[in-house]
Amino acid sequence: MRYQFSSTFLGVVLSARIAFSKRSWPYMTALAMPWLMTSGQRVMSRMWQIAGRARHRSSYYRFLSEGKIRLEILWRCLFELIVKAFSLTKLVLVVDDTLCPKWGQGIFGTGSFFDHVARPRAGYIWGHNWVVLAVVVQMGNFCWVALPFWIGLYRSKKRCKPREFRTRFEMVGQMLRSVRIWAPAVEILLLADGAYNNDSMVSVLDKLKIFFVSRLRQDARLRKAPTPRRKGQRGRPAKYGAWLPSLKLLASRHSAFRKVAVHIYRRTLRLQVRIVDAFWPALGRKVRVVIVRDPKRRHRTAYLMSTDLAMTAEQIIECFSMRWAIEQLFADAKLQMGLDSTEARKPRAVLCHAALTMAFITWVQVWHHLSHPSTAHRSFSKKLNHLRTETIASTLFSSGPRTMPRQKNTAALANLFVTASAAA
Repeated sequence: MRYQFSSTFLGVVLSARIAFSKRSWPYMTALAMPWLMTSGQRVMSRMWQIAGRARHRSSYYRFLSEGKIRLEILWRCLFELIVKAFSLTKLVLVVDDTLCPKWGQGIFGTGSFFDHVARPRAGYIWGHNWVVLAVVVQMGNFCWVALPFWIGLYRSKKRCKPREFRTRFEMVGQMLRSVRIWAPAVEILLLADGAYNNDSMVSVLDKLKIFFVSRLRQDARLRKAPTPRRKGQRGRPAKYGAWLPSLKLLASRHSAFRKVAVHIYRRTLRLQVRIVDAFWPALGRKVRVVIVRDPKRRHRTAYLMSTDLAMTAEQIIECFSMRWAIEQLFADAKLQMGLDSTEARKPRAVLCHAALTMAFITWVQVWHHLSHPSTAHRSFSKKLNHLRTETIASTLFSSGPRTMPRQKNTAALANLFVTASAAA
């Protein structure tokens, strides 16, 4: 049986046709069907069987390792697809990195990385470190989804050739320069965790006129604005003013806080906030710091920072809460699309597999938004199952009339297939 995607989904996928060569495109379309219709580990031999064995098995392996896929053009196609599908006039980007454990020798790009969230305890793991840049879009009233359009592999300096090593900040900065070229007149806001809150990242954002919202370290020391020079005063003008009290001491002064209502994580919360505008010597610039406390959890205090001094405390808190969308993206990429279970070993195959994984996630999200906007708030797994159900239904209906009994039987068979595929 040869599956048939809906015309709407094919139109979404065709938006990236220019990124593939004439010989590579048929293999991409042949792999798209088994990649999306199956669950678990995407073994190439298994996908080759589902694809119909139209070509030799080795040709599918060569597609990932030697296929002509212009990744730079693919990134731009995904970016423009997201902007056009959601009619975005202001961009909210989010960046973060994730770890994919690996076993065995000879896998390109692997290294020893510290995993802060490993269970039962944090420690070093051996695997890949992927850096992802995504666009955060709103689906529903309080639902925010991260749509990836770029992914890069971070490699340690010991495993890179001379002049080949790049830090995570250099990788993200290079991609943000491309984004600014693609969208020269659009206001852009970047969200990131505290690991990306340093001068290497913020200095690039200042040149690109991109605002930045992130978490601030609890031990960060802030300074006041420099005092005006007196007439006739000699010496070099002061760059900063006096030191401010520590953030922990500023958070302990209850009288300086005010209550606000914010919409975060699909619910409305009432929090206590305090705004402090000060210079942070680590960045060499003035920033707006928001100290956030939950009245129900007084021992938990968050320190957020923004380079946009015009943002209110409510806006900074709500924007930073959107960063959680990329954590959900990482879970979907690993559990639903097999990002961490690939058997690719060669350099080109490792990069292309990760790129196609992110591209399929974006295509499914955009397709569901265009075809079923009323249920856009659903999880990615339900959207993927919806695509599988419609694909099975369109495949069975292609050989006969759409009668009511046939439609009921088709829906039952499609649901059975989705259930069996999820359990596999």
